[in-house]
Amino acid sequence: MTSPRPMPATPAAPPSEPDGDPGDPGDLGDPGHPRLTRLFPPSSVAARMPRIGEWSPVPPAADPRWRAVGQGPRQRVLAAATASLGRPWPALPASLFARFARDGDRSEYQAGSFARRARLGWAVLATALAHEEDRKDAFADEVMDGVWALCEETTWSLPAHDFRVLGPQHGLLPDPDRPTLDLGASGTAVLLALTDAIAGDELDRRDPLVRRRLRREVSARVLRPYLERDEWGWYDGTTAKLNNWNPWIHSELLLATALTEESDQRRTALVCRILQGLENYLRAHPRDGGCDEGPHYWWRAGASLFECLETLTSLLGTDDGVFRHPLVRAMARYPVATWIGDGWAVNFADGPARPRETTPALLYRYGRRTGQPEVSAHARALRADGDAALPASGAPFDLRRVADALLDTDWYAEPSARSPLPEHTWLPDTEVLVSRARPGTTRGLLVAAKGGHNDESHNHNDVGTFIVALDARPLLIDAGVGTYRRETFNAERYGIWSMTSEYHNVPHVDGIGQQPGSRFRAVSVAARHSPAMGELTCDIAPAYPPQAGLRHWVRTVRLVRGTDERVEIDDSWQCRTPPGSLALHLLVGGSLTVGPEGGAVVTPPDGRGLHLRWDSCAFTAETETVPLTDPAFTRVWGPAVHRLVLTARRPAAEGRHRLTAQPLSS
Repeated sequence: MTSPRPMPATPAAPPSEPDGDPGDPGDLGDPGHPRLTRLFPPSSVAARMPRIGEWSPVPPAADPRWRAVGQGPRQRVLAAATASLGRPWPALPASLFARFARDGDRSEYQAGSFARRARLGWAVLATALAHEEDRKDAFADEVMDGVWALCEETTWSLPAHDFRVLGPQHGLLPDPDRPTLDLGASGTAVLLALTDAIAGDELDRRDPLVRRRLRREVSARVLRPYLERDEWGWYDGTTAKLNNWNPWIHSELLLATALTEESDQRRTALVCRILQGLENYLRAHPRDGGCDEGPHYWWRAGASLFECLETLTSLLGTDDGVFRHPLVRAMARYPVATWIGDGWAVNFADGPARPRETTPALLYRYGRRTGQPEVSAHARALRADGDAALPASGAPFDLRRVADALLDTDWYAEPSARSPLPEHTWLPDTEVLVSRARPGTTRGLLVAAKGGHNDESHNHNDVGTFIVALDARPLLIDAGVGTYRRETFNAERYGIWSMTSEYHNVPHVDGIGQQPGSRFRAVSVAARHSPAMGELTCDIAPAYPPQAGLRHWVRTVRLVRGTDERVEIDDSWQCRTPPGSLALHLLVGGSLTVGPEGGAVVTPPDGRGLHLRWDSCAFTAETETVPLTDPAFTRVWGPAVHRLVLTARRPAAEGRHRLTAQPLSS
């Protein structure tokens, strides 16, 4: 984020190690995981912390820097803000909140809540970008209305996260005397904090009470509960797996603290607690920089972690070498590694195969701060020739990220670029491989495969699964996840078809699929890479319960490069006794045609098809159409996907099989 406080030309050494070289990862604590509490100890935080009003990531509405925003995005902002003027604010009645407890629907309440917040965000930007005083006044009144509306809400948490609704009381409604600190609450806090920073002077001209109330509500609902209560599992992993919630919430708490907390002592205490919370997250993070939640969630995991570091180092006036730490650098490369091309990404775990919530301007800065031009180039490729700052139609609105991009003149000056599209990436801790036929081009085959375990964040039962794309179009696929409901995150999760191994590209033995839990995992995982091929090998038998009777199931997913370009899936198994049934499942995006003598062709809506071959003497083939009605699926795959089931004719206790996937001639 931009800051009026200049960074020192040479970062100071960490206070605890005055003779150290800040470029040496060893000075950051564990070379695998940076120790932020060592980099920024309490004494350093207290000494460096600016007072309220001395630091802001964004200029106030009257600042001439807003005049540098281009005419195109300016007009889009003003049009979006104008469209809402004079209209009623979306209602959030108690019965709408209660729907989650009653029937599992969380979307309708969230839609109204998000619409309110987006409307306020557009109005804040319009207040800064409007040149005519009468329009500026109209937008400032809209900001006042929005702030008042949010302060009048009983809760800022979302129904699916509220402690009273989820707890033993199983209430319908939230308790205003004991607010839940979730993504909704922290997101509202940072929105109001940025509103304070950008449009606070305009609010004061109307009535200083508005700004005072804004700060009081942020403190009472978010900052004080964070500081005074120890029940946040996302903070330390005590009651919930550490995942994107930790850096996401902390990135918002940091700004809310810096911009609205008036007590110097409390502001320092909050930042120190945030540093410890981020250290908890980093300590649990894979050293390879991978995100086991998948690329969709990286934008609120690794990207939010970068925002935390960006804010901290600007706020405290030093970075102490943190952006050169190997883990911080590796996290920046994850979206590059998992990019298929043409809007598609490797989507293991929850998340769509066509992500919509990317923020290229943030990734561009991440690449620059970590000295990785290929990361910044990928960000410019994601932007293409579209708007450099504003979200696509239908995508969530984030005032922080939009303001960052609008004010980043370097980002605007950069032309579009080509993605690096690396030939081979192996993440040994996350156990994910991505390999393509040739680097720098989407032409040809790409294969992604995973080992891992079935207790990952946003887990699917998918140990040993794989994705095959041709010319940047996934054809052997992971369907992703549907619209979130109550059952998505309770005991009913694995009754949802898209979470089960039955609808991933893995085998089933005696009708038994994989089970959830950390003990259900791949073992003997190894990857190899050469100019001729890239492959992942693992034994996935431990991912199945004992009833499956598996001693070993060794799977090798291999991309063969060259003139005979192809993907090979080699399976070799050993059961305790001959199984009653044995089947290989494949989920297909595109049309599926099985030939009369074995083999099948998968064809996308446009482009080349993929020819599948298997041992038709040993396996029969059946197809199933999976109708799709959920918009989360239909937006990506259309009205249906298909499943190809290869069933062993004579299941044996030991066996082996090879499936090949090869491009059809263009």
